[in-house]
Amino acid sequence: MNNYFVWIEITANRKLILDRNTFSEAMDKCAKCGIDSVVLSVKDTSGFVLYPSQYAPHYSKFDESFEEKDYLLECLSLIHEKGLKVYAAIDVFAEGNKKRKHPLMKGLTHKGWMCEVYGLNEKDEPVVQPVTDETPIQTMGSIDDFGEIFVNPANDEVVRYELSLIEEIMNNYAIDGIVLDRVRYVGLSSDFSNLSIGKWKKASGIEGEIDLSDIYALRKNGGEIEVEYGKYFSSFNTFRAQMIYDFIEKVRACVDGANKKIDFIDYTGSWYPLYHLVAANWASPDHLEKSYPATDPAEYAKTGYIRYVDRLMSGFYYEDVEIEEARAHNAPADWYSVEGSADIAYEVTKREKPILGSLFLDQYKDNPESISRAIDMCFKKSDGCMLFDLCYLVHNDWWRHAAR
Repeated sequence: MNNYFVWIEITANRKLILDRNTFSEAMDKCAKCGIDSVVLSVKDTSGFVLYPSQYAPHYSKFDESFEEKDYLLECLSLIHEKGLKVYAAIDVFAEGNKKRKHPLMKGLTHKGWMCEVYGLNEKDEPVVQPVTDETPIQTMGSIDDFGEIFVNPANDEVVRYELSLIEEIMNNYAIDGIVLDRVRYVGLSSDFSNLSIGKWKKASGIEGEIDLSDIYALRKNGGEIEVEYGKYFSSFNTFRAQMIYDFIEKVRACVDGANKKIDFIDYTGSWYPLYHLVAANWASPDHLEKSYPATDPAEYAKTGYIRYVDRLMSGFYYEDVEIEEARAHNAPADWYSVEGSADIAYEVTKREKPILGSLFLDQYKDNPESISRAIDMCFKKSDGCMLFDLCYLVHNDWWRHAAR
């Protein structure tokens, strides 16, 4: 089975995608390295797509260096000519960027789609506001924040839209698989819209008004923000995880209904002890996570969705390759290493599905010799390896480090 992947992010690889000759050369080098599969970003966090879609705006509307043509078909044909497999990558619940707004971004144009976040304003008062609101707010539990406009996984319109794009790509292109990213919330702060609160209360049998502090309260302590979990925190966060579970289950049904072999891969970070913050429970339902604060392990375990995917790409995004290196650097836990990431990923998934260790190559820019060590560790401890991103191999001429 194919198990050595390279990811092609649109913006970072713009020049390659636009120049057929240089793209072809890069694919030749990938094949020479032993890479057998290419993950081409087809819809990135901007919400724009590289092909003529019935639903989403074309990338040429966002970046004028692109023409209004079918880059997915062009790249797909060329990559297949090289004997490599092609996976279409879709950033799911990110539909725009508040740092680079565009009037066609679905997160901006569709009323009620964008997440509403809960935090403290400048007066340290609890507030809920749209993610694009410019008013300063302090929130809890964001794993990352690149200015992305996250949309609400509990919104049925959002779910139908994202599924329609996945179906469109699978049905119209001879792809070998799909890779989903950002099938999650941005952090503990979302989504606190009336829609989500109402849907959660109905699902949980909660009647009457509630105070957000019943979910969790935010306090300032010496300038730092702290969270105090309320009586409904477990119920609410499990509800959020259920929304992600429900979406993955629907994708599985779409893949099975495509009438052709499509390899369904989900990408997540490997740092499972923090993943309750974004409510994506990629574990086995047989795994009971007892470290999550104020959470019922048995109820949360029911939202474990690993069984619905064919494979999982897990971000082993750490500079330290071996566990002993992480310990020598006083890392908080063994999983702050490539080796330790593999261990925790298999622990929580119960080895139900293959895991592809994934590396962020730029982390090794000061010590590129570690790239080959990290790749070897992925193949030793997991079922394969994904390199993020092609641009680092090309721009830094790191091909020899990636060769197998």
